[in-house]
Amino acid sequence: MEQAGKKRTSITNAIVDALRNDINNCTYASGQFITEGEISERFHVSKTPAREALNFLCQEGLLDKIPRKGYLIRRLSFSELQSLFQFRRILERAAVELAIRFASDGELAPVEALARQRLNVDDEDFYNRYNDINVRFHLSIAQLSKNPYLVSALRNVLNQLRRDLVIDVRANLEKSLDGHLIIVEAIKKRDLDQALRISDDQIEMVEKRLYLR
Repeated sequence: MEQAGKKRTSITNAIVDALRNDINNCTYASGQFITEGEISERFHVSKTPAREALNFLCQEGLLDKIPRKGYLIRRLSFSELQSLFQFRRILERAAVELAIRFASDGELAPVEALARQRLNVDDEDFYNRYNDINVRFHLSIAQLSKNPYLVSALRNVLNQLRRDLVIDVRANLEKSLDGHLIIVEAIKKRDLDQALRISDDQIEMVEKRLYLR
């Protein structure tokens, strides 16, 4: 019985991961409905793990459950974007400050390696790969704070923003590739004012572009 429960949880988690990637990478359009039956058929599972996966994504804020219609792909409202970017700015400023205070040069090396990664823009999975690196980069700075609550909060914010960040990088690729390295260089120099200014400027640019889209 316990083994069956673990298997179902594993199946549900796999469906959650696949659907989250599809939603964040705009495979589904904002305002589109998906149903338990559709997901059950796609993944060759019963409706129970399909329902569990869809409800989990509702809790993450990616879907809204609409009775007798299915699950609606959400688009963040203007006020939601404002609140998320405001919270993101607070968290990233704290992460940068704590990284400068506590991180050794050796601990910064993997973060710099992430910042130097480049991807082939012709790769059909480019946007998914880019956003994986983007999230890993920002979380890697947060992890240097040694504060797991900060890391968890930032991960949650980035997950909620991920679909909109994919939309932004598709429209502004040339503005998205070099910012990471600039932040790392400022942190390596232990220049708090410069690091905070760069972090704020980059977040503000993305925020403004999304408001205007």
